[in-house]
Amino acid sequence: MRRMVALISVLTAALKRLRANLGLALCAWLAAVIAVALAAAVPAYAEAASLRLLQDEIRQQEQRQGRSPFALLLRYIGAWNTPLEWERVAPADDYLRHESIPGLDLPITSFARHVRTAPLRIFLAADGDAVFLKNAPLGFISGLDDRMHIVDGQMPTSSADDAMLAVMIARAFADETGVNVGDTLSIIAPGTRPATLQARVAAIWAPVNRSDPAWFFPPDTLNDLILVPEASFTDPVAGTLRNEVDQALWFVRLSGEGVTGAQVSPLLSRVESVRARVNSLIPGLRLEQGPAEALRRYQDRVASLTTQLFVFSAPILALTLYFATLVAALLVRRQSSEIALMKSRGVRSAQILGMYLVEWVIIGGVALAAGLPLGLAFASVMSRVRSFLEVDLSGAGVPLSPGAQSLTFALVVLVITVGASLTPAFVATRRTLVDEQQQAARAARPPLWQRAYLDLLLLIPAAYGVYQLQIGGGLFQGNADPFSNPLLVLTPALLCFALGLLALRLIPLILEGLARLAALPAWIAPLVTLRALARQTDNYRGALLLLILTLSLATYSATMADTLDGAMRTELTYQVGAMTQLFETGESAGQARPGQPGSPPQQPRPDIREEARFLFVPVSEHLQAPGVQAAARVGRYEAFVSVGAGSRQAQVIGIDRTDFPKVITRFDRAWGGGESLGGLMNLLARYPNGALVSRDLLGDGLRIGDALPATLRLYGDQREVRFRIVAAIDLWPGVYPQDGPIIVANLNYIFDEMGGQYPYDVWITRNQAVPIDEVVAGVRGQGIPVIDVLDVATLIAREQSRPQRQGLFGVLTIGFLTAGVLTLLGFLVAGFITARRRAIELGMLRALGLSESGVAAALLLEQLLLIGAGLAAGSGIGALAALLIVPFMQVGVGPYPGVPAYPPRLAWESMAGIYAAFGATLTLSLLALGASLARVRLFQAVKLGDAN
Repeated sequence: MRRMVALISVLTAALKRLRANLGLALCAWLAAVIAVALAAAVPAYAEAASLRLLQDEIRQQEQRQGRSPFALLLRYIGAWNTPLEWERVAPADDYLRHESIPGLDLPITSFARHVRTAPLRIFLAADGDAVFLKNAPLGFISGLDDRMHIVDGQMPTSSADDAMLAVMIARAFADETGVNVGDTLSIIAPGTRPATLQARVAAIWAPVNRSDPAWFFPPDTLNDLILVPEASFTDPVAGTLRNEVDQALWFVRLSGEGVTGAQVSPLLSRVESVRARVNSLIPGLRLEQGPAEALRRYQDRVASLTTQLFVFSAPILALTLYFATLVAALLVRRQSSEIALMKSRGVRSAQILGMYLVEWVIIGGVALAAGLPLGLAFASVMSRVRSFLEVDLSGAGVPLSPGAQSLTFALVVLVITVGASLTPAFVATRRTLVDEQQQAARAARPPLWQRAYLDLLLLIPAAYGVYQLQIGGGLFQGNADPFSNPLLVLTPALLCFALGLLALRLIPLILEGLARLAALPAWIAPLVTLRALARQTDNYRGALLLLILTLSLATYSATMADTLDGAMRTELTYQVGAMTQLFETGESAGQARPGQPGSPPQQPRPDIREEARFLFVPVSEHLQAPGVQAAARVGRYEAFVSVGAGSRQAQVIGIDRTDFPKVITRFDRAWGGGESLGGLMNLLARYPNGALVSRDLLGDGLRIGDALPATLRLYGDQREVRFRIVAAIDLWPGVYPQDGPIIVANLNYIFDEMGGQYPYDVWITRNQAVPIDEVVAGVRGQGIPVIDVLDVATLIAREQSRPQRQGLFGVLTIGFLTAGVLTLLGFLVAGFITARRRAIELGMLRALGLSESGVAAALLLEQLLLIGAGLAAGSGIGALAALLIVPFMQVGVGPYPGVPAYPPRLAWESMAGIYAAFGATLTLSLLALGASLARVRLFQAVKLGDAN
């Protein structure tokens, strides 16, 4: 009973204390909500993004192979084991039909079953004679009747009164053997005791659609199969033959479109259970295809992506926990005298901690209820992020649903938050009234991290990380995915944190120096402000560290995003060359192209100089397609050039010099040796046989103005063409020097020298508002064959939607927004509480003659100095981290990453918007702080002697 009374008293006291400190309690609740939301958002996004990849994989595999990875194929082959009686197969068949397949809890698109015998001897009974036709199996297929077209006759049925089997044969079987509907067949099983079955051909069938994914095998492989109704196979056939089942299979197509993350693990368990059960029923019955591999890939992706994003979000979560601890410390400081008084009256430390624990349990429970839905909202925003602070709300997000993993991570983070928030209360319970009075005057000693020189110690691993980048050549080597490397965020976060702590050590010293300078001309307001800031560092240390870390990470993240995005766009734009490449073939003039299916292998090609082999629609016809604004022909051919005593393989690029500049989206003068694209085109206009060649060719004894003989190989034709070198280039849009020296020449000159036109591609500039599919359909509508498309906008969108990249920038975006809110709120709360705690000091100054405007100026100057120091330190630290780390991010997306190079730069344009937002919000916070302090009566504070 006494324990119950004690528990009720603690609970009542905790609720009253929360109501008495409602403002700080709401701040603590907001910190807990954000921590829970961040923890829940990461696994929710990882599951949804991986599920999107799984669904894309399903669609792509169905398009390529005609079979979804969610199709189950179970098969028993007698040749690998032993033929079976139908009675052995029937229990497995019943289990699959009535229990296991429906128990998978996925929509069934189709369910086919097939059982057949070993090949039997087939005879045609005609005029009393038996003519041997061929060996063929006898079997049944169920579930595919609507996929079969009856060419002649009627679908056979089973009747107990018929002494003769009604069978159905494929049209190819009928064409091969000459069997027609109504013919009688004798089917004889080989062996020492042959059994004979009499059958009548009731129908001839053909598949409705040979590429229908419902077929377990291509229908052509079933041409030799003689089909009987299922009832006929399981009764007269099974009763006549011995070990009649030579092969049995079940093919189920399940719809995976509606699969959710919560269904994956149970589905995988059920599939494994089905596999084990059927193997126990029929040893040798194997699951040859199923969704297990795709589902395990999904689980691996979810686990990997969740781990990566949690590592990336560690700095943001640390900031959130720090804010929660800061609010808890402010709350405890406001109640420190009360705690000391309670201890002096005999209240035990455990009871005081119990009250705080109850308070935080209440806060945490309410935060959990609000944080989980907010976490889904965060995950939805992450799925629409294109880059840092760049969110496409018009785009389609990923389907989200709360999962057990989100709840688990949220609970873990919430427990850590509550534990961290109880630390100030635990420290406060060890203080006495004397300690509190001493602490009220000024800090007795520096904080633990300053006494332990943690800021300097943390600089050691940060500097070592930067050193490793310098000697190792970058964060990402080989084909490693840069967005899966934790060092992308952890290294700069550690550097920013260490430098932020160092800044907190130096800022009070700077303020002390400024205070001494302000004492010389006797500036009262600045002197009061600077002295207070220099001596009472505990009042602003937490909020200032939040501001420094938030701005430093924002500066680094903005620079990193600008570099990664710039490199991606530069490399993809260079890879395509224009906005869009259309790979076209031209029309064959009277014969198939070499290598084309169906072309006669030995048919001689006509000489293109005497007879055209390819026909082309004028390139201007592309402009009739919707969205096409400019078009240019570009040919890419193979050549061998004579250099010195040998020859080198080269890439010959043929262009239309008048149309080519209209479609090029970017050309850097450095690529052309300092010459503009227009200047290079003028050279090709002046010299029709002119060629722009790679600079490395000039190193082999060639010079500008020299002749360059080359042997061109175009679609089986080989001729020598002589070019004249008119300029040297280092890069050319759409072409990589790593694939061989580049030779750019006039396309018409190449065709004239070769004697005719050959297939080429068309590069176009298009209206981005018109979808690329509509553009391609419009081009094809002009009678132009397009076999493939390479589009910059599509490649960029695909790269931006990669889960690793999108998740990283999503975490950074959500983290910065939440950290910014907490930082501003921390400044407001810390400023308000500090001003109230200093009410006695301000009242004494007011009594000594300092005007109200002087007091207001002192408070305003205090906030402005802190904000200025935070902005300067945060921006400087973030810029330093970006300059040290971002240049080593060797990230690439093209065939040859890093070509062309994209130099990193500080993203001051993005930071200008961040500064503006911070400035406007901080101004509003200062106005709110001023309005709140205007209600504080300083003479009452002096009269009462306290201002908590």
